[in-house]
Amino acid sequence: MKTNLLRTGVVLFTSTLICFSCHQKPKVQENKGTNSKGQTASVEVGIFDAVKLKDDIVGIIKTAPKPKDLANFINETGATYITNFSLPLQDDEKYIAQVDMCLASGMFSFDALYAKAFNRYDVALQTREVIRKLNRKLGLDVEMAKMDVYNERIKQNKDNSDSLNTIIPEMMNQVPQVISTGGHPAIYGLTFVGANIEGLYILTQVALMAKDNTKFLQLIAKQKERVSSNYMLLELMAADASVAPIFEKMKPIMAYFTKNQEFTSSQLSEVALLIEQLRKEIVK
Repeated sequence: MKTNLLRTGVVLFTSTLICFSCHQKPKVQENKGTNSKGQTASVEVGIFDAVKLKDDIVGIIKTAPKPKDLANFINETGATYITNFSLPLQDDEKYIAQVDMCLASGMFSFDALYAKAFNRYDVALQTREVIRKLNRKLGLDVEMAKMDVYNERIKQNKDNSDSLNTIIPEMMNQVPQVISTGGHPAIYGLTFVGANIEGLYILTQVALMAKDNTKFLQLIAKQKERVSSNYMLLELMAADASVAPIFEKMKPIMAYFTKNQEFTSSQLSEVALLIEQLRKEIVK
């Protein structure tokens, strides 16, 4: 029990933090390294003024439904954990453009939350290492240092459940402070979007496989606010040429949830395809 609590705190904070924290510099060419195929990325980012949009982006993230809640909801339906719905961990190297890395980081973060919700701490901790690797590539030394302070406190109190019950919530409560004072609001938005896209993808794929999808149809019908908040984030950032294709594929999903208050099995199939196409735009 104590070990699970320890692991839960570390995985949750890492996953939540990456949903809000990446690094971006305006209109500069940055060499992002070379992947296993010898491809080198030199990417221009920051076409829009993220600083002017900071309040809007941070405001949406703070009030939007959180990815970790969706992971828990999926578990509560009684579904079985399916590893194949998550991103392959070895694929992290193929994301070399900055926007792609941030979206992928968010997706890996949801995968960690999904695994944690089903008590697959082995998968969650492996995914955490991928997230940390992407963090380093994105220059998140400050954010990771803040996390490491809490990790050290957790290690020192790993046998004291009362202390852990105090430290872990305190650790989680630091995330809003990070996004409020951080200097990279556009990328906070991108990683948050990536996590929610992955969550909606896994939710609809699990629903398609369910023998009785009644609970899933009810859960999907409640996702309009989640879809709407991520639509608004993408709309704010769509001036960036790398974000625009993601926004375009989000439009029919937003329209579908605006039109439908309830979902049938047939409508599930239709919206699941739209979400899958959106996800493919990122992981292609």
